[in-house]
Amino acid sequence: MRVAKALLTLSLLLAACNQQPQGKAPGGSGLTLIGGEPAVAGEILVKYRPGLSPQGLVPLGTSQRLEALSDTTWGELARVKVPIGQEEAYIAAYAALPGVEYAEPNYWVANPAREVLGTLSLPGKPQGLRTQAYSDGVNDPYFVQVPAGDPLAATGADGTQYQNVPYLWGLYRIRAPEVWNQGYRGQGVVVAVVDEGVDLSHPDLAANLWRNPNPSSQTCPGANGYDFVDDDPDPSDSGGHGTHVAGTIAAAVNGLGVVGVAPEAKVMALRGLGYFGGTNYMLVRALKYAADCGAKVVNNSWGSGGRSKAFLDVLEYGTKKGVVYVFASGNAYRTGNRPSYPVSYSTLLPGVIGVGATSNDNRRAGFSSSGPYVTVAAPGAAILSTVPVTQNPNNPYAFLQGTSMASPHVTGVVALLLSAKPQATLEEIRLALEQGANAQLTWQAAKPDYAAGGQYGYGLVDALASLNVLLGR
Repeated sequence: MRVAKALLTLSLLLAACNQQPQGKAPGGSGLTLIGGEPAVAGEILVKYRPGLSPQGLVPLGTSQRLEALSDTTWGELARVKVPIGQEEAYIAAYAALPGVEYAEPNYWVANPAREVLGTLSLPGKPQGLRTQAYSDGVNDPYFVQVPAGDPLAATGADGTQYQNVPYLWGLYRIRAPEVWNQGYRGQGVVVAVVDEGVDLSHPDLAANLWRNPNPSSQTCPGANGYDFVDDDPDPSDSGGHGTHVAGTIAAAVNGLGVVGVAPEAKVMALRGLGYFGGTNYMLVRALKYAADCGAKVVNNSWGSGGRSKAFLDVLEYGTKKGVVYVFASGNAYRTGNRPSYPVSYSTLLPGVIGVGATSNDNRRAGFSSSGPYVTVAAPGAAILSTVPVTQNPNNPYAFLQGTSMASPHVTGVVALLLSAKPQATLEEIRLALEQGANAQLTWQAAKPDYAAGGQYGYGLVDALASLNVLLGR
């Protein structure tokens, strides 16, 4: 188990996306700017069409294949070493070769957890915190039923009582418990978390880890997932961000800590980001692994400014296999609201869902990026979830906020929908999210709000209403 390099305390941290990278890329390589976007210096990615042998297809004579992701039907994506400073020339030269589908930089994606913009103290655990069970028996300490009139209760704009707001308020806001009470808790659904890893020993997550039926497989190695940063079968968390995301999705009902949106889903841990970040090549491999190895929905609380053909390519591959990819919209609203990728591909592929963040007042969180790629919004401010035990052994939970925290709420809702209708198509899932979204809480004049800047998409995600749409109620 890796020892995390940063201590996360029980405080409010702004986990924003799209920070410019710091430090070195894997292997000691530095970073360079290509088209204004950070990329690994001295490397490019080259995609060959299926069935083409790349032998002899080396332009200019001085490049070197480092490794390749190969698939007989998808083709081969090669990571190629080229002279530093000549990346763009080699990209053009490779792209001109017959049989080459595309060539592009190996873009760098900064780890969103490293972009901490501020901290705020939160009140400690209230005296006499109740452990009264929810109507279906859920009694985890941070998830308690609060009677009307209790100071921890709140009333939404539509009159709905939202309980225990300082803690797991997001679960109530999206009406996840009402779906649980109908018997749908994510059972039978594998959710991949592409992030900086997951604490595999966390008491709220260990029981819900995906168990690989063939961990020695060449296509799907690893008992619980894979680490594409260090290229080994241990996807343990290197910082805390991935563990927090995983807890929001699928923390177990076990009398401990918190509860996830889909508390019976299984988490496939895919480490595609190191402590400071990762490369497109690492992340593409992780996205493809999820599609090839049994995940039905993939959470991606990360993004970058590089418009990558490799990302679009692998997402087309995965969605054709019926996989739903959920992406955070990014936290760049205050710094120019620049588009992020791959979330921007939500406008092209029905199986790609973009998620913006809302605060407790149901308004767009000030940091949350907006645009036509926002499909729905979800709670993303002051979200309590799991962090690695090594960071806080006595109480491994913390509040984080950002679109990184909104995305897993929607991923969890997708898992609930798939547990209710396992054979649902991508179009059915997307329609259920869109038509079930609550535009009244976000004060939208109509759905969606793209004409007004795309702050909420179709509205605040609503698990119960989306379930009713999916099941034709």
